[in-house]
Amino acid sequence: MKDRTESTTHMDFERLTPDPAVGLSSEQAQRRMDCGAHNAPPEGITPSVGNIVFKNVFTLFNFINLLLALAVTLVGHPKNALFFFIAVGNTLMGIVQELRAKRTLDRLSVLARGKATVIRDGRQLTVDQDEVVLDDVLLVAAGGQICADGELLTGEGLEVNESLLTGEADNIAKHPGDRVLSGSFAAAGQGRIHVTAVGRDSYAGTLTVAARREKKNKTPLKRTLDNIIRALTIAILPLGALLFYTQYTGSGELVTSVLGTTAAMIGMIPEGLILLTGVTLTVGALKLASKKALVQSLPSIETLARVDVLCLDKTGTITDGTLEFEELIALGGTTAEQAGELTAALMGALSDDNATATALRAAFSLSPLWPVSARVPFSSARKWSAAGFEGHGCCVLGAPGFVLDADALELIRPTIDEYAARGLRVLCLAKSNGPLPEDGLPDDLQAAALLILSDTIRPEAADTFRFFSGQGVTLKVISGDDALTVSTIARRAGIEGAERYVDMSALPEGSDLAAVARENTVFGRVTPEQKRALIAALKDAGHTVCMTGDGVNDVLAMKEADCSVAMIGGSDAARGACDFVLMSSNFAAMVDVLREGRRVINNIENVASMYLVKTIYSTLLSLLYIFIPSPYPFAPLQMTPISALTVGVPSFFLALRGNYEKPQGRFLANVLENSLPAALVVVFNVLVVELAGASFGLTQAETSTMNVLLTGLVGFCLLIQVARPLKPLDIALISALAVVFSLTFLLFGDFFMLGSLFTRNAFFYLPLCYISHRMFLFLSRRIARAARIIEDRRRARMG
Repeated sequence: MKDRTESTTHMDFERLTPDPAVGLSSEQAQRRMDCGAHNAPPEGITPSVGNIVFKNVFTLFNFINLLLALAVTLVGHPKNALFFFIAVGNTLMGIVQELRAKRTLDRLSVLARGKATVIRDGRQLTVDQDEVVLDDVLLVAAGGQICADGELLTGEGLEVNESLLTGEADNIAKHPGDRVLSGSFAAAGQGRIHVTAVGRDSYAGTLTVAARREKKNKTPLKRTLDNIIRALTIAILPLGALLFYTQYTGSGELVTSVLGTTAAMIGMIPEGLILLTGVTLTVGALKLASKKALVQSLPSIETLARVDVLCLDKTGTITDGTLEFEELIALGGTTAEQAGELTAALMGALSDDNATATALRAAFSLSPLWPVSARVPFSSARKWSAAGFEGHGCCVLGAPGFVLDADALELIRPTIDEYAARGLRVLCLAKSNGPLPEDGLPDDLQAAALLILSDTIRPEAADTFRFFSGQGVTLKVISGDDALTVSTIARRAGIEGAERYVDMSALPEGSDLAAVARENTVFGRVTPEQKRALIAALKDAGHTVCMTGDGVNDVLAMKEADCSVAMIGGSDAARGACDFVLMSSNFAAMVDVLREGRRVINNIENVASMYLVKTIYSTLLSLLYIFIPSPYPFAPLQMTPISALTVGVPSFFLALRGNYEKPQGRFLANVLENSLPAALVVVFNVLVVELAGASFGLTQAETSTMNVLLTGLVGFCLLIQVARPLKPLDIALISALAVVFSLTFLLFGDFFMLGSLFTRNAFFYLPLCYISHRMFLFLSRRIARAARIIEDRRRARMG
C-alpha cells in the first residue's frame, strides 16, 4: 500500500492508493467513516423539508382562503370561516405526501440503492453503498451499478455503460488508470476500482432519478388537474373582485357583499380534489407494497393503468432466469471430449456470472489449467465471449449468428432450427489456432460444437399472460436470444401471436421499425439499442408502453418506456431505471399492479365530478350575479354541509371501490358528463328560486335556505349516479348522509322559519324538487351522448 502525498485539509487522515488485493484495513475504513468521508447521499437531491413546507403553505389558493377567512371574521361572522380549516387540512396533507415522496426518493436514490462489494483486510466484504469510504477498493462485476467515482486499478474485460449519465448507449472499455463514474454500470467483465470521490463530491450528486429523467412528461390526470387549477387561478381573483364590487355598489351592505363573495370564491376552489388524488395514489402504493410490489414513483401508478402494450424480456419474466445444460453436439473434426475440454477451459478463464456461465460451469466443472493470454467477457451487445490460451489458440462462445460467418452458419442451420423449434437455447462454441485479436473475432474461426440449454418457464406465466390479453393489453417479447427459440417459449407460455417473430439481427439497415413493431409479437437477437428503438416506435404509434426486464441490456428500453418494471433479483442498473420493483421476483404480481393502478385512476376520474360540480356552478353564479341586483344566494357556512356531506365524505369511500376497467383517457369528458348537468340544474334552481322570492315576497333567509336544500338534493342525485352500481353499503352510506344533511337544518337552522317555509311554499318547492331530478337525468343523458359522438369522431379522425 502506497501513501499518497496529497491529503485532505478537512479530514484527519492521509489519502492512500491501496493494494487492489488487500484494500483498506478495517481501522482505516472506520477512520474515514468517522470523518464523514463515506458515500452518504448528497444533500439537495430532493427538496429540503423547509422547501416542501414553504411550497405547500404559500400558495395562491391558501392566500385567498386566508384573506376570505379574515374578511368574514372582521365583518362579525367568524363561524363562516370554517372553510379555512379545510384549506389547512389540504395543506397538511400536501406536506405529508411530499415528505413521504422525499423519503421514498432518498431511500431509492442512486447512491442508496443496493449493496456494494469492497476489499478490506484482503477479504471481500459486502456493505451498504453508503458505507463505501474514500480510498476503498470497490469490486464491480457485470450488472452492478457503480456507486462512487474512482480509478480502475485492475480489470478483466471491464466495459462500462454510462447511458444514465450521458445518454450514449455504447459500452466503454475501461483499462487500468481510467476514470470510472458513479451512476454508470458494468455491462461486461469485472474490475477493482480505487474510490476517489464519494457523497456530494462524486458524480452521483447529479444523478438522483437520472434513470427516469427522460420521463418528465406529466400524466393525463396530472395535466388535466393542472389545467383546471391554472384556469381557476386566472379567473377567481378578477371574478371575485368584480362580484364584490357589483354586490356592494348595488346594495351598500358590506356584510352581505363579503359573505356572498366569499361563498362564491370558496365554491370555485375544488379544495378536496388534489387532496383526494394524493391520498388515493398513496393508498394504492401501500396496497401494492403489501403485495410485494414497490412503487418508486406515484404518478407511474396512473401510467401503468393506461398501458396497452406490455413488452417483456424473456429471461426473468417468461422464464425464471435459470438455465440447465441439456446436450453437446460436436461439429467438424472436434470430438465431444475435446469440445467439453474447450468449454471448461473457457469457463475457467472468464469471470462471467450470468445464467449461461453458471449452467456450463456446473456441467463442465473440471477446467484444464491453460495459461490465459486474453479474455473478452460476455456482452449483450456483442452476444459472445472469448478467451485466448498460450499454445492452444482461442475459443469463442456465443450466438451462432454472431460467431460464425454466413457460409458456416448455413451448414448447421437445420440443426439450430430443430432445437430452437423445441424452445431450447443454442450456443455455438468455435475455435481458432491463432491468438485472440484485440478487436473482434479471428478470421479462421471453426465451429467446434453446439451447446444446448433449456429455460425454465415460470409456473404462473400462462395465467398472468392470459389475464393481460383479457384486459386488452398487447404482449410483445423482446429478447437477445434466437427468435425461433423465444417464439417457441412464448407459445408454450400462452402468449397470443407468438408465431409472428422476427430476427432483428437480420433486418436490413433502414428498416421501418414501426411496421416491424406492429406486425410482430416476438423479437429475437435484439441489441439494447434496438430494444429502445422498438419501444420508441410503439410510443410513436400512440401506444402507452410498459417494459419489464432485469438485466443491464434492458436499461435503455426501460428508460424509453412510459413506465417500467424490474424484478428484485435483477441487476442494480435495471432496478435503478424502473418505476416498479417486484419484490418477490414473481411476475404474477403484475396482475395486482395493473388492477390497483386501474382502480385508483378510475375512482379518481369517477369522484372528480363531485368536486368540480361546485366549481362550475359557483363560477356560473358569480358571472350571473354580477348582473342580477340581488345578494349572492349562498353564505360560506351554508356551503359546508353541501361540500362535506355530498362530496367530501362519500368521495373517500367511493375512491376505495374496486373498478378495474381500462381507463379510456377521457378524464375531462367523464367529469363533465356528470358535473356539468348537475351544475346547470343548480343554476336553474337558483334562478327559479330568485324569481319565486321576488314574486312571493320570500325573505333572503328563506330563499337562501331553499337554495341550499335544492343544491343538496342535486348533490345527492349526482352521488347516486356516480356510485352506481349501488351496493348495500353504498345505499346505507348515502341514506346516512341524507339523514345527517336533514338534521343539520333541523338542529342548527331556524326551525320555525323552516316550518313556515315549507307550509307556505310546499306547492312550489316539492314540484321543483321533482323537476330538478328529471332535469338532471335528462341533461346527463344528452351530454353523455354528445360526448360519445365527439369522442367517436375524434377516434375516427385518428384512424
